[in-house]
Amino acid sequence: MAHPLVELSRTKHQVGVHLLFEDYDKNPRLCRHGIWIGLQTTFSETVILSYEHDPEPLYVGWALNGTTVVDPGYGTGTPPWGSPTPGDPSVIYTTPVSGLLHRLSLTSAAGSGEECVWVQVLYRTPAEAGAPAHLGPAMSVCLSGSDVAWPADKLEEERRCLAAFFDLLRRYVRVAHVNPGDPVEQWLARLRGDIAVRVKTEIETLAKLDPKADRDLAEAITADLAGLLRSRMPGAGMG
Repeated sequence: MAHPLVELSRTKHQVGVHLLFEDYDKNPRLCRHGIWIGLQTTFSETVILSYEHDPEPLYVGWALNGTTVVDPGYGTGTPPWGSPTPGDPSVIYTTPVSGLLHRLSLTSAAGSGEECVWVQVLYRTPAEAGAPAHLGPAMSVCLSGSDVAWPADKLEEERRCLAAFFDLLRRYVRVAHVNPGDPVEQWLARLRGDIAVRVKTEIETLAKLDPKADRDLAEAITADLAGLLRSRMPGAGMG
């Protein structure tokens, strides 16, 4: 079955614009250091997805971040105002859209940081009542409630740094996506606080360990990194 899951639309509703000052020494981020000054725009962002299964008659449901939110053929959808997304409560999901259960809307909260939701299509045929749901296509959908125009030189420095960390990560952890801008790189770029320090330390430590003398420690660190990836991106695992 080759029916696609597609992004029908992406819209933003602007709320405001102001200068932003960020001290990344106090609020760690993987590849940012010192104080950055940028221009922040706040908005709510809405993405509408559609599982294009016509003309085949299917009951369609949805799983978000690994949690079934609509059981195909049985789930009735959300209230008209939507429901918080499992694992990402700042993102509201709504289905049906325009009366269609094969469409799903995701909306960010104004001013929120970027969040990526793993969206998985579930379906049954009319003859499969009571049978386990099939897994349809899946995709990572990233939304935010704000955008910041940072100095170009700092962004280029961050890009090079993230690329280096991504190359190191791929030595030790199997990832499902390898192209620039794919979910693993987006995940790395979003890391904040203690989790950013943890991942940076683990990746750098793995690069320095003796694979024979430090085998047990290396395996434990690799398993922890793989677990962090799997919690947000099904399909990632140990290399």
